[in-house]
Amino acid sequence: MENVWFGYGERSVLRGLSIEFRSGEITALMGRNGAGKTTILKLVVGLLKPKRGMVRTVGLDTRQTALEQIARFVGYVPQQPDVLLFADTVQGEVDFTRRAHRLPPDGAVLLAHLGLTRYKESDPRDLSVGERQRVALAAVLAGDPKAIILDEPTRGLDYLQKDALVSLLRELRDEGRTVVLATHDVELAAHVADRIVLLGEGEVMADGPAREVMSGSLAFSSQVSKLFPDSGVLTVEDLSGDQ
Repeated sequence: MENVWFGYGERSVLRGLSIEFRSGEITALMGRNGAGKTTILKLVVGLLKPKRGMVRTVGLDTRQTALEQIARFVGYVPQQPDVLLFADTVQGEVDFTRRAHRLPPDGAVLLAHLGLTRYKESDPRDLSVGERQRVALAAVLAGDPKAIILDEPTRGLDYLQKDALVSLLRELRDEGRTVVLATHDVELAAHVADRIVLLGEGEVMADGPAREVMSGSLAFSSQVSKLFPDSGVLTVEDLSGDQ
C-alpha cells in the first residue's frame, strides 16, 4: 500500500497510508475502533479501491484487477464468516473451494487440523459462532492461498480453539505465506504476531517487531507484558523459555 487515501462519504479513514506486508511473516493490525483496520484488509483483497495511492496485492494492481483474480491468491475471512458459507455441509464448503481452484477434492487433513472432522456432514448454519468461524477459515485455506487475511479471527473461539489457530497460523507463516490479521485480541497478537502495525486515526502510529511495539504500548500490551514492563516479555511461554 503506497500513499493510500480512503474515506466513506465525507469521513476520511486512511490518510496517506503506506504499508508493506511480507511473505513468511504474521502481521497484526491493531488500534481502536475506527482506526482503519478492516478498511485496510478490504483494500488489500480488492473489495475497496483507494481514492488515491496504489494498492498491489501479490503484484496485482487492485484498481485494474478483478476481485475473482485476486481471490485465486488471497484468502479472506471477514468478521462475519456467515457471508462465506452457503453449502449444505462443512465438507461441501471445502470441496467447492477446491473445485473452484482446480484442486483435487480432499481437505481431510485441513478439517482435522481445525477440529472440524466430526462436523463434516453438518450444515454450517447449525454450528456455533466459533465453529462457523473455523469452517470459513477451512473454506478459504482449501484454495491453498499465498496470503491469508483475517478480520477478528478469534471471535467466538474458546481457549483451546485459539491455541489451535495460533499453531495453524505459525505453520502457514513457516510455509512462506503472508498472514495479516486485524484484531483487538492482545493475547492472540502476543502469541502469534511477528510484527505489529498500530493504527490511529488512519495513520501508522507504530510499526515493528511485536515485542517492541507491545512493550511500548500500555493499551495494546499483553497481561504478562504489563507485569514485566520494558522487558520484551509478552507471554507466559516467554518466562519459561518454552516458545
